[in-house]
Amino acid sequence: MEDRNLELFRQYNIKIYNTYRIRGAFILETDKGLKLLKSLESSKVRIDFENTVLEYLTVQNYPCVDLYVRNNSNEIITEDGSGNKYVLKNWFPGEECNLRDEGDVADAAVNLAILHTLLREVPITEEQLLHNSNADLMEVFDKRNRELRRVRSYIREKRKKNEFELCYLNCYDDFYEQSQAATGLLGKSNYAQLMKEAVEHRYICHGNYTYHNIIMLTPGLLGYSGWKPSGSEESLSAAGLRGSIKANMATTNFDKACIGVQITDLYQFMRKVMEKNDWDLDIGSMVLDNYTRILPVDKDELKLLYILLLYPEKFWKITNFYYNGKKSWVPQRNIQKLIGIQEQRERKKQFLNCMADIIN
Repeated sequence: MEDRNLELFRQYNIKIYNTYRIRGAFILETDKGLKLLKSLESSKVRIDFENTVLEYLTVQNYPCVDLYVRNNSNEIITEDGSGNKYVLKNWFPGEECNLRDEGDVADAAVNLAILHTLLREVPITEEQLLHNSNADLMEVFDKRNRELRRVRSYIREKRKKNEFELCYLNCYDDFYEQSQAATGLLGKSNYAQLMKEAVEHRYICHGNYTYHNIIMLTPGLLGYSGWKPSGSEESLSAAGLRGSIKANMATTNFDKACIGVQITDLYQFMRKVMEKNDWDLDIGSMVLDNYTRILPVDKDELKLLYILLLYPEKFWKITNFYYNGKKSWVPQRNIQKLIGIQEQRERKKQFLNCMADIIN
């Protein structure tokens, strides 16, 4: 173990049994459960906001979050002798949510609804509200659309085009049409009112609710994760939601948490689930049913969910990666991604048509 790590560990009131590396961090086995040590990647102001959200959840009896651990000086941020800054968080034994496992997906949808129910009227300061509000979706869509047009023009002007660029031009018109349709619908929607309500009532979004940040806890090791349920079969009690879901998962990495319209979290989760499952209608319906069973959504929220799913975000991400990367050589993986979203177009269209029927 490096001396600088020993220096850091001595600043916490924990006994460490073992440490091992994971991507960009250390996992610590301690007398107070699993912990994760990582270098500070944001500002103190941002860390304080995240901690406010996490502490609020624990007060609401939602314990399975990666709450920051304070050092012996009661600070969240700890420095080593060289001035490098670190944070220590609670961590959990288990596996990432498997998006091909319907049980995992159903539980994760219910878990998100519970989180959203709890993360309302969160007592944040005006300063935290000012610096942690979600980006305006219309501005986001407009910026992405400009980038799509810019990349299309760049590729069209190239005299010699590679396999990716030929494939890109071949499917561009369909995806750009989707982007324009989604942008037009967003402009006619009640998004501004939904955002106003979110700000007034301090609605918090997780900001990155994907399978990486949903840990399905290993049975029998819950006590080792830093909290101890009174019974292994006891359901999670959260603001009157006892019985809604068992305490079998943890939600981590709130580093993109923000004040905003919470349905954007459901969109992010659903898009990943649907892409992994070829836009299966039954799975999409199951996700919506499990979420709305806990937290009903109104027609305006459902419309916004439809608009977000309609926008070709994955096509834009592939575009953005290409534009900001080495254009003389495009990874084969990106070509396969482009082919993959083309192959899923019809299945996605069928799902969106079903959503449109419900809305109308």
